[in-house]
Amino acid sequence: IELSAARVPRSGVVSLSEERLERLLSEQGGWLPLTASQLVRTYPSPTRWWSSNSHPLAAWRAGVQMVALNLQTNDAPVQLHDALFRGSGGYVLKPAALRASDRALTPSPPPKKAPPSTPNKRGSVTPGRGGSGGDRASCEGSACGRLSSEMGSLQREPSRLGKPLWPPPREEVHRTELKVLSLHRLPTRDECRPLLAEPRHSFASHLSDSPCPPSGARASVSSPRVAVELYAIGGFHAVSREPQPQPEAQGVTRLVTAVAEGNGLNPTFDETFHCLAAEPHQTILRVVVEDEGRLVAYETAVLGSLRCGYRCLHLRSPSGTRIDSCCLLLHISVSTEPNTYGTVDELRSMMQLQRSLISQQSRDIHQLSAELSRLGSQPSTPIASAPAAGPHAARWPLELALDSGVNGARTGRPSPIALP
Repeated sequence: IELSAARVPRSGVVSLSEERLERLLSEQGGWLPLTASQLVRTYPSPTRWWSSNSHPLAAWRAGVQMVALNLQTNDAPVQLHDALFRGSGGYVLKPAALRASDRALTPSPPPKKAPPSTPNKRGSVTPGRGGSGGDRASCEGSACGRLSSEMGSLQREPSRLGKPLWPPPREEVHRTELKVLSLHRLPTRDECRPLLAEPRHSFASHLSDSPCPPSGARASVSSPRVAVELYAIGGFHAVSREPQPQPEAQGVTRLVTAVAEGNGLNPTFDETFHCLAAEPHQTILRVVVEDEGRLVAYETAVLGSLRCGYRCLHLRSPSGTRIDSCCLLLHISVSTEPNTYGTVDELRSMMQLQRSLISQQSRDIHQLSAELSRLGSQPSTPIASAPAAGPHAARWPLELALDSGVNGARTGRPSPIALP
């Protein structure tokens, strides 16, 4: 399909393949202005024979409304999708900057037609003004012309629209202190305890695990560890063990606890992680339980939706089904602090914003000072308080009141006005 604004239908959905979306994002700087006024859908590449998925974060960041996934494979992209849309009824409102009308593509004017060609004296054909009008017309009718005009005006949009408006630089960053206390009743390596309570389990039982009791063999005992991961649609995000991470640790988005050797029943970790995010409601927390490097349980949630206090995180099996009586005990505390962790571009944008604000305030102060000076220079009727020949022949009422108040304070008499 042609993606120029003049040919995009105003009703309906524009479908893009995974490869086409990646090419557009590389040309548009990571975002699509078309999504501000048009529904856009992207679907996995047909070459994914094993029903794998690509990460939907780039498509969501670009403003794509519908990201089709192979839900029969419960990989990390599907887990992030479930976390973002869980409890929303299927709809999540995009940030305001991604819905702004000024991000939409304006219809491009139709191309100007070349003047009709006129034969010259020798009988040959002379193209109209523009020189290459005849060549351009012939190229548009050929295969190379169709390929060159396929992208249309979208390829010219970055120079006109500039950088994306989201995520903006934030002055504050959201901090979630996550203390991993203990893990309870993790299934053994040959055990399966699915909690078949959701409606979809009756329709897709082969995708929801089948109960299997433990064998009791010593080799089936788990040695788990817990990993804390952050996935952000946009904005700064990092995971650290210290309240103030070092500059070299500000790009870390995954940390793990120590391994609990031979104890999957009730291991204790007692480790604290600090999750920092500039956009907490567009950042997804993924807690993974691993056994010898293999994912055995997990849970995902939007970072901004976590509540403070002691919480039990009910874990899911790799298929996405909740595990019966398996949970992770956490303590959560939330706070905000000044954002000093952004990239150089973000910090430079914040500095420019502060400078523009200071300049505006300075202009306002100068205008108010000029207005006060103008009001003070207006003539007024003075009050005579001394002989005409003296140095204080005419005094303004405010000056008389101030002098009277100061003299009264020196002599102990009450002042006629209340000085601040």
